[in-house]
Amino acid sequence: MHNRTVFLFPGLGAYSTGVLREAHRNHPLIGETFAEIDAAAAAAGVPPVSDVLFGPREYTVKELLGRQAELLQLAIFGTSVATHRVLVEHGAEPDLLLGHSFGEMAALVSAGAFTLADGVRLVCARSAALRPWEGKGAMAAVGANENVVAHLIGLVEEPDLVLGCANAPRQNVVAGPADALSRLETAAEALGFFFARLNLPYASHHPSMAPAVAAFMDLMASIRQRPLQAPVYSPIHGRRYTDADDLKQALADCLVLPVRFVDAIRDLHAQGCTTYVEVGALNALTRCVQATVPAVHTFAPLLTPADETVNLRAAAEAARRLDRPAAPAAPASVAAAPEAALVAPLAEHSPAASAEIPQARTGAEAAATSAADRAQVLERLRELYATALEYPPELLTEDATLEAELGVDSLKQTSLLARVIDEFGLPDKPGDLRVWELPSLGSIADHVVASRQGALR
Repeated sequence: MHNRTVFLFPGLGAYSTGVLREAHRNHPLIGETFAEIDAAAAAAGVPPVSDVLFGPREYTVKELLGRQAELLQLAIFGTSVATHRVLVEHGAEPDLLLGHSFGEMAALVSAGAFTLADGVRLVCARSAALRPWEGKGAMAAVGANENVVAHLIGLVEEPDLVLGCANAPRQNVVAGPADALSRLETAAEALGFFFARLNLPYASHHPSMAPAVAAFMDLMASIRQRPLQAPVYSPIHGRRYTDADDLKQALADCLVLPVRFVDAIRDLHAQGCTTYVEVGALNALTRCVQATVPAVHTFAPLLTPADETVNLRAAAEAARRLDRPAAPAAPASVAAAPEAALVAPLAEHSPAASAEIPQARTGAEAAATSAADRAQVLERLRELYATALEYPPELLTEDATLEAELGVDSLKQTSLLARVIDEFGLPDKPGDLRVWELPSLGSIADHVVASRQGALR
């Protein structure tokens, strides 16, 4: 193995409350990057993104969903570009950049194909091109392999449904009409397969989106493509980009073509790529990698907000030399989840019409709740999870991450969250609580108490 390093740029699901705040205090380059983004965004009528990420209060996804669509999208785009810059500043030398869907724009900007200001224009153009298609389709993640998903589509006789994203061996995303997806959901759940509707108002990566391709191209007409300064691999086009490619057309085609991430990772692994760094919030893509190929080293430096600076340095060190020896195993706060985990959906989340995503309540909100109630809720959660998982209760501390530290895969966590909803009479519906937003018993307890319906049964 050559131990080549790949930087992974996630899509529009990659936002977490408080992301980059800790790193921002220690890296002036982050503030400089977002100053450039703010200036370009102002020309497009978008408020300062810096205020959202680094202002006096932290914004949740739920709050940003009700604001101008481009604001959240630019926050995610900017987080990836700034993270890449910091990693390179620390000496990282990635062999390849890879973007997942929306993430291809950040990857291409980081590779020098477009300026940062033009990257902002690309994000705004994409949002505008997709706006007329809201409400005309939907997407859903299915916890089954690709062949099974194809059989499920055939079973419900819905030819308008297509595979939009192949993210991991047992995690695929289907796109198509909303009513057709409802029939697929009924069939999948009857057969015991995990099914989760994504927070999307349209069928991204679906042939029906073809008119949006032309609109996107028109809006990008004045943007100039520049020579690539680093190699970029597209999991949609299945190869590395070259300077001979029309990269604006390639980005537009991403609206209708499927994302073959699982094939891309297998191909790159066969070429000696064994270290993967998530250049953005959370760890959705590194979890996909862990579920797809063996014996890899993964880093998600922005997964734990309090440890961003330490984790960025660790990730950069692992990507420092082209002829480096095998990288050491990542610490728990940096490494991705166990291989058996079902990864979180990766398709984009549109701020314009996404459903609300529950957030863990922390800081002032948590302090305003009753400490006694929270302690009671946490104790009941510990009993519930200890019984279901057959773990010693003392192992289930409130800060231990269920997946990264305790090895509880996403399917099991989803099942347990459904029991939490029932146990505490929460207003959430099964599937509303996302496991990557509630990674520990403490965060689940905060959500239960903050719902104001946490009375124990």
